[in-house]
Amino acid sequence: MEWFSLWWNGLKLVEQILYCIAIPASLILIIQTVIMLLGIGHGGEGFNPSDTSGFDGAEGGFDADAPFDGSTDIDTDLSHHDVNSPADLADFRLLSVQSVIAFLTIFGWSGITAISNGMAEWAALLLAAVLGFGAMFIVAKVIQWSSKLAQNGTFNMKNILGESGTVYIPIPEKSRGVGKVNVSCGERFMEFDAITEEQEALKTGEAVRVVDIIGGGTLVVERI
Repeated sequence: MEWFSLWWNGLKLVEQILYCIAIPASLILIIQTVIMLLGIGHGGEGFNPSDTSGFDGAEGGFDADAPFDGSTDIDTDLSHHDVNSPADLADFRLLSVQSVIAFLTIFGWSGITAISNGMAEWAALLLAAVLGFGAMFIVAKVIQWSSKLAQNGTFNMKNILGESGTVYIPIPEKSRGVGKVNVSCGERFMEFDAITEEQEALKTGEAVRVVDIIGGGTLVVERI
């Protein structure tokens, strides 16, 4: 390791400090990138029945354990549909582990490169800081965009209110039982339990429209 000692002792103090910043930050950045590519720690998000609160037929909520006896008024007013997507709430966070590591990595290597090319130390550090903050901003924006894409890909039951579908398993009339419908939502084609307040049963193949969502993710549909 004599060559290392000779090389290290030949560096200026500011270069030694920059190497002590750049090398660990680079290793952490590489580890973060590998973890991201392998998908470690990114669990999928499924449908949470609580997402449909406020869409139940009866005021104050609907008891999912109660029998479908037609005694509950089904609210078909779609004006209360929440059109806000979770993606719209994604925060732009300049300070995060990823962005700070990116800053340290770019700051360290930029400073080392500038000093090695003969730039004055103060100018090299200033340039390194500017480039580091630039990298920090870019990483923060990438994280924000990734967050929006991930949230947009998460299925939200509220989005199928007003959508059309097709009866798959016959649905008894007047909420006397549960059938099944296939509903297209964006690029997804999904199957749901469903009831109806129609006076006549809905047969397989009939076109329906989703007018409400009740406890447990059961749809309330009407004939089109």
